[in-house]
Amino acid sequence: MRSREIDMSTDAKTRRGLAAATSRRRGAERASSRGSPAQQDHRRLDYHAFPDDLGGLGAAAPRCDLERRVHGAALLGAFSPCFHGSSSSHLPPQHSSEEVSAAAAAREQEQTLRLFLQDIERSIVFGICKNPETTEFFRDHRRRLDDYFAAAKNLLQMLEHPALASGDLHNRAKSLLVTAMGSLAVELCHLKIWKPDALASYLGCTPTSIWELARSSCRGGGGGSGSASSASWMSTSRSCSGGSSGPNGVSFDGYYMALSEERTVRSGQASSVTASHIDLKSVSTLNKIADFMIGVGHEQMLRGAFDQHSDHLVRYIEILDIDNILGNHMEESTELLLKVWTSTMRTVFSVLDEMRTQLNQKDHGTFSSLKEDYFSAIAKVSVMKLLNYANAICIQVGPNDPSCRDTKHYPSNMVNVLIMFQALEHAKMEILDLFLGQTKGPILMEIKRLTNGLSAVFLELLVELNGLLRSQHLVISNTGVHHVTQHIMGLMRLLVEQKDTVHMMLNDNPDKFGQVVIQLISSLEFLLDMNSRSLALQGQQQVFLLNNINFVLEQANNYTDLKLILGESWCLQRHVQLDQFLASYVEASWTPVMSSFIITRIPKILWPQQLFDKFNSRFEMTYNVQKTWKVTDPVIRQKLREKITQKVIPLYRMYLESYSDKKQKSARFNVEHLEARLLEIFEG
Repeated sequence: MRSREIDMSTDAKTRRGLAAATSRRRGAERASSRGSPAQQDHRRLDYHAFPDDLGGLGAAAPRCDLERRVHGAALLGAFSPCFHGSSSSHLPPQHSSEEVSAAAAAREQEQTLRLFLQDIERSIVFGICKNPETTEFFRDHRRRLDDYFAAAKNLLQMLEHPALASGDLHNRAKSLLVTAMGSLAVELCHLKIWKPDALASYLGCTPTSIWELARSSCRGGGGGSGSASSASWMSTSRSCSGGSSGPNGVSFDGYYMALSEERTVRSGQASSVTASHIDLKSVSTLNKIADFMIGVGHEQMLRGAFDQHSDHLVRYIEILDIDNILGNHMEESTELLLKVWTSTMRTVFSVLDEMRTQLNQKDHGTFSSLKEDYFSAIAKVSVMKLLNYANAICIQVGPNDPSCRDTKHYPSNMVNVLIMFQALEHAKMEILDLFLGQTKGPILMEIKRLTNGLSAVFLELLVELNGLLRSQHLVISNTGVHHVTQHIMGLMRLLVEQKDTVHMMLNDNPDKFGQVVIQLISSLEFLLDMNSRSLALQGQQQVFLLNNINFVLEQANNYTDLKLILGESWCLQRHVQLDQFLASYVEASWTPVMSSFIITRIPKILWPQQLFDKFNSRFEMTYNVQKTWKVTDPVIRQKLREKITQKVIPLYRMYLESYSDKKQKSARFNVEHLEARLLEIFEG
């Protein structure tokens, strides 16, 4: 409608423009009376290029002059007979041979064209200079669209003039046309095609809410110490501060399941007509400019602008720019960054999927023929920013992480690597759906580079962890299952449950995977054995090994894949080991206690008091120490008590019954009392 009004007023503007152009041409002859050429240009520049209604940047130009310069019809209309070969009645006033020569007329015409080009050039150049792409300095970008649109139309008409068929003016006009078209294409990239509020409402989340959810999941795992079960290892071994104390509450299994289920649900949903998130007014503006550019042969420039200036296509959509989410938070813990990154990844793909659906639901005129390039540019810039941050996070989960210095932190780092690897594999599937042709190639290559790097990091972590297990000194505070045993077996559980992913990270070599598992468990057993030798109390080493090796065996029996890797013979050997630990424990702890009754051949009837006093003292000392020892497995605890009872009670009863009732009074415990005391051992 606006362009129609402009076209209808062209004749009137032409007449005004003719008078203005002639006045400017004659005024140039009096330039010397007004100062130097540079001063004149500066005054003319200020007068025409800095109107107040473009942002209050200078003195206002008269509206008629502004319309002539901005909308083009007036100034160009002043020379329209020359441009279009109209009848002589519309030509500029003819000069008689007495007034001016033909050469002078040609120079005058050239000077007029040059001045007009200068005006067009300034309208373009000042629009560009006042609107750097990185700022919002020049806010009325629709006015800039008018400027560039008018300049491009005028330049196309000028290039049809015979005087501009070749030479300096022709080259200058051609160069300006390319600049005007390029500026027009860039301005189109600033059009807000999407309704940000509608998209935000559709998603139901914001950058702030993503962080709040991630932080609450880190804090909301609950309290308590590490469980002996590997099923709880994920929630006990990782914390948002990067340490091993404190729960996390979100397991890798839950994360992976969420990714898989989300993708399954979205891929299974049929497209449905939803509320439009597209601004039809902006689309109408885009169509008008696109029709013009395509019509004059600049379609490729327009398509190329989408890719070159893709940042501007989505800058106003907050959720699609991960800089808005992670940009100022890279000092947060790796676990928290990983949570936010994966949440953002799911959100970004959800937005892109909805955008593509909306673009395909309705015909948007010329825009529909450009939508593949337009959408591809948006998707590419959004995904590449995601991958850039993934790369930064990948650096943090490597062996160089300062927290990765002991066996408590290696499993946590490996979980981070697995999560990121799995997320990138998920992203790869989404990319295969989103992109067509060659566009997806560079993105898939970047994902391949990142996953290869993660695979190398994972293998390096495995090697370093294995070496650490062979050399680390453990602090053993009790005889229960050590936290390192829990962490390593939790890691073993994770590896076998995610064996498909681990196979990919180990170059699809299942034999190598089995070797890794066996080697790590062997190194764990070595670590436990070597460090248990520092336990000085009688029987303490055997109970510690009994608890920990039994836990390892229990985990192998609970997870079929782990048991298959270790093999049946390995399991049988560990059962034999447990029996040996039981026997060794009884020998180390209770043989000295019972030695009171078997160390002499002198008839015991001569000194019962001394025998029972010695037994009572040794029994109390052993009992008081071992009742604080913890045996977590009830089956093993019951076996230990049975072995102790078999060792103590028969001999004690025999000696007790061999004395008269009077002499039995020197014994502190009767048999029933002694049995009850033995049942209190190993409660922790």
